[in-house]
Amino acid sequence: MKRGRAFGRGIAWGNRTGLTLLGLILFAAGGAALARGLGVFGANAARVPLLPGPVSTFARSTSWFWPAVAAGGVVVGVIGLGWLLAQFRLDRLGRMRLESGPSGVTEIGGRQASEALAGQVSAYEGVRRARASLRGKPGAPALDLRVTSQDPAHPDALITRLHDEALPDLRTALGLERLPVLVRLRFDPGGRTREVH
Repeated sequence: MKRGRAFGRGIAWGNRTGLTLLGLILFAAGGAALARGLGVFGANAARVPLLPGPVSTFARSTSWFWPAVAAGGVVVGVIGLGWLLAQFRLDRLGRMRLESGPSGVTEIGGRQASEALAGQVSAYEGVRRARASLRGKPGAPALDLRVTSQDPAHPDALITRLHDEALPDLRTALGLERLPVLVRLRFDPGGRTREVH
């Protein structure tokens, strides 16, 4: 079980954080300029142009300058918003093709396969909760598995069971020879153990 390219969470988190900070800075700068123009900082500050003399003169004498600036701002804002929203989109698999032939095609939803694995692992003794997500591309998926256990003294037994039972079952069900896996174990001994029948 090793970290694959589909698990570049640190880079994605840094990207999201940087975009968010840049957006907040630009939003604050725009708000300050608007407040100054509306006279919040005094009538004298509202009368002083924001732009240097030659640029201010050009802007006053050219009718298309401010509409072009506004259109450019809208385009940059839409691109930035789309980029920011793309950072929050997860690369979860929608559907995987298991087999195809003259009689038809067999597909499975990535979410259903992940939930089946999470249910299997959640039933293990001492496991409080499990969440799984298949990510990446249908031809080269990767698994992100989060397990909360109540037994911090014996993580090796849980890892062995995952390696020998749960993960081979999923690979077999999906018809895959190889499935990179990132397992995140969290220990929470305070909760009550759930009985599994």
